[in-house]
Amino acid sequence: MDEIAALACLDDISALARLYGLPLWGDATHAVPDVVKAVVLAVAERRMRNPEGYVSEMAGEYSYRLPEAGSAGMFFRADELTTIRQASGRTGIISVPVNRPVVVAKNLHYPHGKDYGSGDF
Repeated sequence: MDEIAALACLDDISALARLYGLPLWGDATHAVPDVVKAVVLAVAERRMRNPEGYVSEMAGEYSYRLPEAGSAGMFFRADELTTIRQASGRTGIISVPVNRPVVVAKNLHYPHGKDYGSGDF
């Protein structure tokens, strides 16, 4: 039973990694980078050990457990997402092709009548 749950967990987290990384990872021509495999395995282990994402807290004699924000289920932490995106090359600014020139304004318009373009302020 645990093996079936672990395989399902790996499949789900791998699908999320492809979503954030490259959809073609894992096919015959696109190998999954080792660093992405390590992240997926770490998230799968975290989920298998603690599927609800609980953390323990104590206040004197009183102790209780709460789900940690963002850890329940199968989510990547910010550093894990950064690693996946870096491995895929999906970081930083990208260029977008423009099919036609964009005209913002033909004439400058100053709503209060003062021409700010002709001298110092």
